[in-house]
This record gives sequence, structure tokens and C-alpha cells, in this order.
Amino acid sequence: MFRVIFNRKIIAAICLTSLLTIFSNSFTMPILANDSNSGESAEGLPGRRVGGGTRSGTLVAAKPVTALVPENNQGLTTLENPTFYFYVPTTPNSQMLEFVLNDEDGNTIYEKKFTPNGNSGVLGVELPGNGEIQPLEIGKNYRWYFAIVNDPKDRSADNYVNGWIKRVQPSPDIVTKLKDLGALERAGVYADNQLWYDAIAILAQLRRSHPNDSAVEAKWKQLLQSVKLDNITQEPLIEYQAFVQQSAVSGYVSGPQSQ
Repeated sequence: MFRVIFNRKIIAAICLTSLLTIFSNSFTMPILANDSNSGESAEGLPGRRVGGGTRSGTLVAAKPVTALVPENNQGLTTLENPTFYFYVPTTPNSQMLEFVLNDEDGNTIYEKKFTPNGNSGVLGVELPGNGEIQPLEIGKNYRWYFAIVNDPKDRSADNYVNGWIKRVQPSPDIVTKLKDLGALERAGVYADNQLWYDAIAILAQLRRSHPNDSAVEAKWKQLLQSVKLDNITQEPLIEYQAFVQQSAVSGYVSGPQSQ
């Protein structure tokens, strides 16, 4: 260890400069990253952010299916039709992916299924607009499920994640702050105000439309790191073909919901 004695004024100046540098370059969600500070965590809603290991032949995926959400598996949004993001490991097309959204009473309001194409990465599942389903209601909790279906006849074998989303009304202060801001700055305001789904949606869209923008990539990385998803930051955005746009669920909730 090196011991260097500085004048106290010099030390204070160095510390202040360092702090200003850190804050000017940071982009974090400190409240969402800390369960004890999240207003939603007080409700004690269960969830599962990381699924179990998946197998393809004899190989086990290095990264399991993972929901891109805060550590408490809960997130807020101001959007009527938000998008949910999941890391999907390499999955053979003989299997199926399924997303389900239930209301507070356990009634399914939306389901979508996908055919994997062998690519791993971050998949976005957007709730449809244009009247296909009822938009999320302000003040209500909704529970989502995302599963890799290994055996349609045995849903207990699903490799799944699940959590909660709640739509809230943006405060006048937030609305004022958002006025005349660019996309990256809006994402920062949403992140600072615990609006996870709004923040990640903007950054995912920018990452897709500006794949070579280092500033966008840096903000995406910082957001995921703020909720301890460091291992997902370099994963590409992917798309899978949907073979069922929307349908009623048949027997899905008997497996994961019992956990």
C-alpha cells in the first residue's frame, strides 16, 4: 500500500472532481436495484428473474433464460402497451417459447408463442395496440410469465421466469422534465423515477435503430448493470417468428404459477 500525504484542500478538490465526473457519466437505477427501497417490493409479490439451465442435446446453456427486470422482479410503466424483454439462450426449433400476461385475478389477457431459430439474445415481447387487447389499467398489477416449453404435454418441465408489472400515472414533475428532451435523456428521466419498462424500451429501440452508436450502447450497458444484469449487456437484440398471435391459455398456469 502506498501512503501519500496531500494538502487537505488538494484532496478535497480531487474528490469533488472525481464525484462530478462519476455523476456526469453515470446512468443507473439505484432505487430499482435495491429491493428494500422499491415501493413495489413492500407488496411482497413473488417472482423469478432467472430460469434453470437449458439443454440442447448434451450441452447446457452458459446463460439461462433471464428476464430483463429489476432484482425484485417488479417494474413500473406509464405505457398502455409496454414491451417485455428476455434473454433467450440457444434453443432448438423443436421447442417453443411462450409469453403469458395475467391480470390481478389470474385471468389471462394475452398470450404469444414463438418458434426459436437457434439464435440466442434479447427478445422483446410487445403488447399489441389497436384494440387487440385492453390496455394496462393505471394502478393495477399484472403478472407475466415467459417460458421455454420443453414438453407441451408436461408443463411442469417448463424453464420459465415470471414477475410483475404495474402501470402508473406519470407525475407532473416527470412530464415537465421530459419536455423537449432527446431519447437518451428521456430514458434517463424514466430510469431515475423507477419507470423501468419505459427506460429499457427506449434504449432497446435506439440500440436497434443505431447499432453502431457507442453512446447508446454505453447507456444500455449502464442500465442493465444497475440491476446486476452485467452478463446480458453484450447480447444482441433478436426476433423470432410468432406462430400464435393471441389465444386463450390451455393449462399453462397449472405449472409455473404453483411455484
